[in-house]
Amino acid sequence: MVSLQIVQQSNALVGSLPQGLVALSIGATTGIGQSTLEHFAQQASSPRIYTVARPAAVASHESLLASLRQSRPEVTYNLITADVSLVSEVDKVVKAVKAQEKKLDILFLSAGFMPFEGRQVTTEGLDPSMSTRYYSRLRAVEQLIPLLNQAKSPRIVSVLAGGLEGPIKEDDLYLRDLANRSTWASSVQSTTMGTLALELFARENPKLSAVHWFPGHSGTSQGQKVRHVAAERDEPGCVGCSRSVSGHEKSLTFTKARPIVVEAVVTPTPQLWLGLIALVAVDRQ
Repeated sequence: MVSLQIVQQSNALVGSLPQGLVALSIGATTGIGQSTLEHFAQQASSPRIYTVARPAAVASHESLLASLRQSRPEVTYNLITADVSLVSEVDKVVKAVKAQEKKLDILFLSAGFMPFEGRQVTTEGLDPSMSTRYYSRLRAVEQLIPLLNQAKSPRIVSVLAGGLEGPIKEDDLYLRDLANRSTWASSVQSTTMGTLALELFARENPKLSAVHWFPGHSGTSQGQKVRHVAAERDEPGCVGCSRSVSGHEKSLTFTKARPIVVEAVVTPTPQLWLGLIALVAVDRQ
């Protein structure tokens, strides 16, 4: 197991990485995504950071970015307003990044929620919880592969439920049949399809390293709901589960096209996990 001390020591190495890393974070308005943003911005050397916020979260996220700019004005922040529960909005995000950048070093994906209120449908005919946890994430990966391949050592970090994969409904991938749908079933479906898709992307792009990570239940309101439901159902907590992709071995340091498996035995909160940037995002190039 990786101790918190090792994580903190590894994160401290971010400052020695090359200047000008380009990062896109989808899901940085709360929780682990926000913590990752904060610590990466504080330690990386003159990075260019793109974040995404839905319209309702723009004001609070702008406030966060303003405080980060004060502490480190040399960091470039770009806020893109988009609701990634809609796959079409992801194209808007990608277009904005491509208009400004020739490469992308880090793609950090942590947006998503569990549908405790039952199935809903967006204007695209998809359940928003499935979109944020699978369809929008993989649309972003697919569209950003060209930029990622322009980076020296590109990384994809998907924070969801790596290690909790299970059988999927191959004849009902959207889970439109109510008999196939539950809060837990939709989570397993999104998780498993996500791991399989990342596996394919990693195989097709040898330079790309990816990790699908489950940190446990975070300190957000959504995380507390998950913890409560898991306790009621006597389901495993699996704090710190992770799934490496493309058949790579577990390791504590990155080598070329080799993802990190992060495990821990502490109860994670957005403040405690520090984003794990050095472990799961970039290496010493």
